[in-house]
Amino acid sequence: MSDKVRDVVRLVLWLLPAGAAKNALLRRAGHRVHPTARARPSIVWRVGSFELAPHSSFGFANVVKNMREIRLGRDAMIGRWNLISSHESFVRHLPTGGALVLGDHAKITSRHQLDCSGSVSLGPFASVAGHQSRVMSHSVDLARNAQTALPVVIGERSFVSTRVLVLGGAVLPARSVLGAGSVLIRARGVPEPGLWAGVPAKLRGPVSGAWFEREETSTHDLWIPATDTIVHTR
Repeated sequence: MSDKVRDVVRLVLWLLPAGAAKNALLRRAGHRVHPTARARPSIVWRVGSFELAPHSSFGFANVVKNMREIRLGRDAMIGRWNLISSHESFVRHLPTGGALVLGDHAKITSRHQLDCSGSVSLGPFASVAGHQSRVMSHSVDLARNAQTALPVVIGERSFVSTRVLVLGGAVLPARSVLGAGSVLIRARGVPEPGLWAGVPAKLRGPVSGAWFEREETSTHDLWIPATDTIVHTR
């Protein structure tokens, strides 16, 4: 089977409803999809390797193109209406270009845009939350007059708020928060954990809370400010 025919077959399979039959067909087409994973209908074009670990979930109506690898760990989740892509030149020339890797229980919610040309990785229990955040891992190196792409790393149990911009080479340390509307630029040295916020984002202070100790991928409980009570929704 030629690469083009394989890509067309996979595209058609990804448009099928989620279920055991779809998972089996995706495995026959070369992807590694666990029987307990949920692979909802999405547009997936030219992805070399797609791995969904046990109980992971890939949401409805995502658009994915030109990726070397997408890998979701156990109980990891990607929501719906996300655009995930990379430039084919970086997939061809960078050893790790075009990769999106989510550790166990990591999560990307909905309506985000991720340029994975330089690779994007989320550690276990990390979350890209809210809506309309952007990862832009490639840009022009003005000194060299050349396109370049650098990896983006979101550390273990870190929280990325809504409508942020994360640039190539950025690192959000483990157990950290990136404040809403912030711009996280290329890391210089090893950044310290805490609250990063602003344009460009700077370390503002420590963070803590029960969220950083949770054992599930998603947060379902509700806090009612008027009565300072927690409502369990499950």
